[in-house]
Amino acid sequence: MILRAKDKLVVGLTGSILSGKSTALSYFARYGAGTVSADELVRELYQTPAVRKKLLAWFGSAEPAEVARRVFADEEGRRRLEACLHPKVLALAAKRVKSCANTVVVVEVPLLFEAGWDRLTDLNVVVLGNRRTLAKRLRARGITCAEYKRRLETQLPEKEKALRADIILANRGDKTDLGLKVKRLCRAFEYIYGAK
Repeated sequence: MILRAKDKLVVGLTGSILSGKSTALSYFARYGAGTVSADELVRELYQTPAVRKKLLAWFGSAEPAEVARRVFADEEGRRRLEACLHPKVLALAAKRVKSCANTVVVVEVPLLFEAGWDRLTDLNVVVLGNRRTLAKRLRARGITCAEYKRRLETQLPEKEKALRADIILANRGDKTDLGLKVKRLCRAFEYIYGAK
């Protein structure tokens, strides 16, 4: 299964935890791209009876925050969860891409490279976060530094993601700065690919 679709530019969007990829995705939507969020698809799946039953059996909870806390402390549990969810998320994402009316569709996937989905898109963008504001963002999300580091260990290092990406969005300023970069990127897509 692939995410690419005829007559569409399908862009994979990723970045490390708290890098600003969800904010970037909202700007892509604002500037005319169709958007799909793997995290939102996971949340939808968590509401299905079959997935809830598995989560309760494996982790004793079907609440996303509790499942996340447990899987980032248990590599075997994380792998089991990924093996269960990734094919379902990919199928839903592919369906959403194909049904999208927009010529440019951006698919946000936190584990884009780790899951090998970068090979399923037309090009890939990585958002590099601002380390100077990390502590503030961690507090806002209620994530401890230890939890943040544990989650980072399950992902490719930021430098590796940057090397593998086609485009790098440096999120070093405020949200307005990131929005301007996304706006310019959307314009470039229009010129290069004839997308509107």
